[in-house]
Amino acid sequence: MALKDHAALYGRIALVAFVFAFVAGIVAAPLLSKSGTQRPLTTAQENASNPQIIKVKSSSPAGKQS
Repeated sequence: MALKDHAALYGRIALVAFVFAFVAGIVAAPLLSKSGTQRPLTTAQENASNPQIIKVKSSSPAGKQS
């Protein structure tokens, strides 16, 4: 076999291996996320203070401008 033929053969083998790994990753992703390997998206801070609500009194009724 010529060098060109070897390159074509190994290229096809590499392509098949890549497609197999790609499809296996697509199939395995939902299965792994259901098994509990997913990390939590939010974290709680222990020293965080509670947010304060700011109350504002309006001097004019809504809809009327002076």
